[in-house]
Amino acid sequence: MNDFLFADFLDDHAVYAALQAYWDARLACFDGQCTPYLRTAFANGQPFYDGNPIVNLADRPNGKAARIVQQCPREFGHDYTSFEQAIELSGPDGSHAVREKIIVLTLTQQTARRAEAELRAWFAPA
Repeated sequence: MNDFLFADFLDDHAVYAALQAYWDARLACFDGQCTPYLRTAFANGQPFYDGNPIVNLADRPNGKAARIVQQCPREFGHDYTSFEQAIELSGPDGSHAVREKIIVLTLTQQTARRAEAELRAWFAPA
């Protein structure tokens, strides 16, 4: 059974845009709390179209960031992993150390729910 969502996102720019809209809708709960912290396009505005990251969110006041790296199911099959690391984020008042959660997945309904739950827990107020 093929349960992958947006499986050909790396091959079709329209599917990639639909995938981004899917994640935007799924993670709308973070609007107002988080903002992007990584570039997803070249200087000319052309998107990278590589899925790394497909999502990136930073809650700068609370020192947390997260990104989802979406992989091609043809190459990786069913996959989900997550880990944390320390990074520096630049801002108007200099650089600040933050904790970053990285989720690497191939997208199914199950991995989408898992990633959303993990991000909700990650960004929950302490």
